[in-house]
Amino acid sequence: MTGAVVVTGAGRGLGRALCAGFARRGLPVAGLGRDAGALAGTAGAAGPLFLPVPCDVADPAQVGAAFALVRERIGPVDILVNNAAVYPRRDVLDETAQSLLATLAANLGGAMACTREALGDMALRGEGRVLTVGSFADLAPIPASAAYAVSKGALRIWTRALAADLSDRFPRIVVSDWMPGVLATRMGME
Repeated sequence: MTGAVVVTGAGRGLGRALCAGFARRGLPVAGLGRDAGALAGTAGAAGPLFLPVPCDVADPAQVGAAFALVRERIGPVDILVNNAAVYPRRDVLDETAQSLLATLAANLGGAMACTREALGDMALRGEGRVLTVGSFADLAPIPASAAYAVSKGALRIWTRALAADLSDRFPRIVVSDWMPGVLATRMGME
């Protein structure tokens, strides 16, 4: 593989650490995130192989533009890490259909939009890697986590369905999820 690594949610925490790790291994990495200032911090940690790409993954138009920029500046996508997530910490009595759907748009819809963009490159070459960061939240929800838990559960099932859909036709496109557990990040410690 000689193309780009794309990491979503690259502005802080796990996303920042992943970007820096890929860059240390000599891989060009594009980091997508909503906060340009936070992406600048990631650029400092990752160095010259890092391309900051401001993007709200909940917006499919922004995702399309972000991946077009990655292709133009680095090349086709070889590895995608779906790491972006929002965790609103909202009591179920305060949750609305609209607020739940907004969480799903970011956590599930964002991963779907990014994966679809990356698969356009991967399917042409017949190889690639899609890694989706999961959570134990859907297996053991805690109070005030309904929207997050539902979105992560749906994302886990969607990842399995994606793997089932692609495995026969594209055995060298590896689709998996990873549940890293509780991390000492802003999201993990709040």
